[in-house]
Amino acid sequence: MRFDTTVLPPRWMRRLLFAVFVVAVGVSASVWLFTDGPWWAQTLATVVLLGVTWPLVTLHGRVTVDERTLTLAMVPLLRRRVPLDSLTAVELTSADPWNDFGGYGYRPLGDGLVGFAFEKGPAARVTTREGRTYVIAVPGAEALVAVLTDG
Repeated sequence: MRFDTTVLPPRWMRRLLFAVFVVAVGVSASVWLFTDGPWWAQTLATVVLLGVTWPLVTLHGRVTVDERTLTLAMVPLLRRRVPLDSLTAVELTSADPWNDFGGYGYRPLGDGLVGFAFEKGPAARVTTREGRTYVIAVPGAEALVAVLTDG
């Protein structure tokens, strides 16, 4: 009873995030070349710019299921653990990240609905005792549903 998959944002989004990082590197270089501020302010600006943008470049999703927990992670920024004994319903559905959740990744929408969407197509709809509903649209959603319903 294990499931483990890693998913990347769409190629166009990865390219856009990399472009943002390149711009941040350029701004950081400009701070060092064209300002006469103290070295610590230039260093702080560099650390903040690159520290905020680098995680966006390395961002990816990960879904794992072990004997006790369903884990949804947006590496390196976020990790949500859902105990398997709190699940009340698991079903196969379909999802479209843009139309259903307004984008890719971990998307809390209110009223207990959370989208964890990386692709259009089959998705696992998981409901918990606490009233949260997770729609997990990743490759292999059918296998995820099978693992969660077998446990």
